[in-house]
Amino acid sequence: MRVLAADIGGSNTRVQILDASGLVETLRIPTSGPSLAQALKPYESSFVGLSGAVLAIAGPVQEQKAKLTNFSWDLDAQKLSHALGCPVRLVNDFEAAALGVSVLPESATEHLSGPPPDPIGLAVVLGPGTGLGQALLLPGHPRTVHPTEGGHVDLAPNSPTQAKIWDWLHTQHGHVSAERVLSGAGLLALQHFFAQELNQPRLASPAAVSSSETRSARAALTQFVQFLGAHAGNVALALNPPGGVWIAGGIAPRLPLKALGLLEAFHNKGRLSPACAQVPLMLVLDSDLGLMGAAALARRLYGEV
Repeated sequence: MRVLAADIGGSNTRVQILDASGLVETLRIPTSGPSLAQALKPYESSFVGLSGAVLAIAGPVQEQKAKLTNFSWDLDAQKLSHALGCPVRLVNDFEAAALGVSVLPESATEHLSGPPPDPIGLAVVLGPGTGLGQALLLPGHPRTVHPTEGGHVDLAPNSPTQAKIWDWLHTQHGHVSAERVLSGAGLLALQHFFAQELNQPRLASPAAVSSSETRSARAALTQFVQFLGAHAGNVALALNPPGGVWIAGGIAPRLPLKALGLLEAFHNKGRLSPACAQVPLMLVLDSDLGLMGAAALARRLYGEV
């Protein structure tokens, strides 16, 4: 039995091949060229004898077809199955990430607040990255994922500064969703807001904001973390998930969340603050979460390996 799991992003495609003994091979393939099939072609000797493949896609998946959000690839499960010589299942990358939480080792997590999470209880996985992904990890065995568009709920300002940020974003975009601040583009937008307020230069990328020591960058990071904590707290109150609220994605684990006020924002729910404090809040430290979830689903669909 031999299966393939892949996490396909706008810059790199990470691939794992597993058999009955465990992990056989890991590949990191540039996301480049006219198609995924062409990008995989130099590695086709590794794909001999596959029982099936699960590909996690950084973009929406409909009727087993997908388009990468930040690259030009159009993906079709049926065509890819011909290229790989096995059945192929496409899933959204955040759906895979949510499933990855169910197989995540404890060493790859940080318990931020609240009681220990119920390992089989309803959980919510959210994470700022290219966008603000959010999905439900449902109770039961095996665990299943219910994808949502929770990243596009209305942004709720909770201070005079956040109200000014909301007004500024509303002028540009009309509707202001949580994703407008809780994403890579959102972090950059926050720095541009504070650059305007403080008469400082605009930075060019989210990475530049994260590494800058300017007042505008520090203010942007602080508001980013506090918006994230408040959004996670809103989710905790809305669903009361005994399995916890899990913060994942490529941005949050790199930031000093506690120092920038994440927990205060998470718990700041007025009369319902004690209820919010009873919901586990967890941080995912492993950047391969989506790949873990894709591998877990591949095992389930195409046989235990």
